[in-house]
Amino acid sequence: MASLEELEARVAVLEAEHADYRAVLAVINALGQKVAGFQTAVANQFAVVRAEMAADRTVNNERHRSLDEHLAEVKDLLIQALGK
Repeated sequence: MASLEELEARVAVLEAEHADYRAVLAVINALGQKVAGFQTAVANQFAVVRAEMAADRTVNNERHRSLDEHLAEVKDLLIQALGK
């Protein structure tokens, strides 16, 4: 049978291991919070980029329509000029 000193030593080792696990768990929780914050920041940035892309798409569509209108005018003028 183990002596009292051996049992106390084993308990001390187990308590130290338990403290190590708690420290590791605390680090993991802190890392999880950082990751969650990073994910939120990235999601916000993607939302901004999506909004900017949608705005750019709208501007580009307006430019495309304007170019189409001008091209139609040029085509009409060429047809008139060549038709005479």
